[in-house]
Amino acid sequence: MRLLYIWLVVWVIVAFAFLGLFSNAYGDYYKTIGVYHKDNPSVCIMYPDEQEYSNIIMLQEQTLSAINEWEFRATNSTGGGNWNATITEHYWSEHGDKNTDDYPDCTIFINYVEGKEDGSLGRTSWDFSSSVRYYYWIEIDLYASERSLNITLGDDMKDAVITDEVEWKFIPANDVRNVVLHEYGHGLGIEHYYVTGDCREIECYYSPIMFGSIDVFEGTEKSITEKDIKMLIRIYGEDGYGFPQPKYIPRVCQEQCLDMDCGNSRMC
Repeated sequence: MRLLYIWLVVWVIVAFAFLGLFSNAYGDYYKTIGVYHKDNPSVCIMYPDEQEYSNIIMLQEQTLSAINEWEFRATNSTGGGNWNATITEHYWSEHGDKNTDDYPDCTIFINYVEGKEDGSLGRTSWDFSSSVRYYYWIEIDLYASERSLNITLGDDMKDAVITDEVEWKFIPANDVRNVVLHEYGHGLGIEHYYVTGDCREIECYYSPIMFGSIDVFEGTEKSITEKDIKMLIRIYGEDGYGFPQPKYIPRVCQEQCLDMDCGNSRMC
């Protein structure tokens, strides 16, 4: 009878795990870049050549919308912390032949490039090598390739012709915003949100914006989640930019690190 009781308890536990009733069943965790803004970010949006691209207004609307969502969500979550960023917009006629040294006040650059086949839709790099001059460099792709598999049937299976076609398209407005939301999160010091183990479709679809994969051409409109904001607060504290920082910046943070102090980054 005792063995039967133990056997039943084990299967109840297994059933709960499969139903997702344990919060850590999927092993979610975050990473941070390990560097952060000492003061309010100064964002410089560098638009592409309007003579070559006709979607400048769309890029402007979606980029500003994404930046403002980070500010709005962080401010609401902390009851009014200092989460403001200074934003300046620069058109090609002004910045086309300049470099980062010409914009010493910019700590986040947002740029737009054509994109590469089978590459990521956005990239973020950073230079924190100087104590007096640091910045994040964000690139947003303007084009993405959409693949389609075409099969032409012959008289029998041996005559079938299979072609893999690649079509380059402008990235639609909703996907531009999705990519800016994600890359701007990098520009604030967050690396990626990871899901280990079994990842159900609904779990990935509703995952934080810092999840490392975004599909395009599907009409999906993603947004910042509470997990993203909690990770931002872990880096800067409830008061936001420019205030005394937390004692450490965790490089890897398990789900529970978002709700309690781990003590130091190695414990996370």
